[in-house]
Amino acid sequence: MMSGPPLGHRSARDRVAERVSAASYGTVLVLAALAAVDADDVESGLGWELITGVGVATWVAHLYAEVLGDHLRHVAAPGRREISHAAADGFLIPLAAVLPAAMLFLGRVDVLAARPALWAAVAVAVLQLALVGGFVGRAVSPEGSSVSRYAGATALFGVVVVALKVVLGH
Repeated sequence: MMSGPPLGHRSARDRVAERVSAASYGTVLVLAALAAVDADDVESGLGWELITGVGVATWVAHLYAEVLGDHLRHVAAPGRREISHAAADGFLIPLAAVLPAAMLFLGRVDVLAARPALWAAVAVAVLQLALVGGFVGRAVSPEGSSVSRYAGATALFGVVVVALKVVLGH
């Protein structure tokens, strides 16, 4: 009952798609977590620790889920190669947290004031989503007509996630 090639045997396009999924997923989770951070969290250091933790913990959970799913799909335990491919393909999840966490860290060490650091983290995350959307737009429409639409729609999605988190969390 095999539904596709093992992780280590995916096509280059499938691997790029996995990495785009990881980048967008990681960034959306970072945006959702940023909605729970306030200026006091930035000043205390809790903000950048939370965002870093979200990135790393989500990557570990993603890796576990990928390996478990691959084991079920192929009825054999994934080998070292499949596990390393899953780790590499999902690595954009914690990477998505780096720049927003860095903005919060700058607020922690008083390079930026707390509130501007928080807004900079949100802006960086929304920009990351726009870039991912632009990449997808370029990939599906090489003549470039879809790039700005994909970038804008992806960034808008991130803003909607933050708005939902704020509305539902308060």
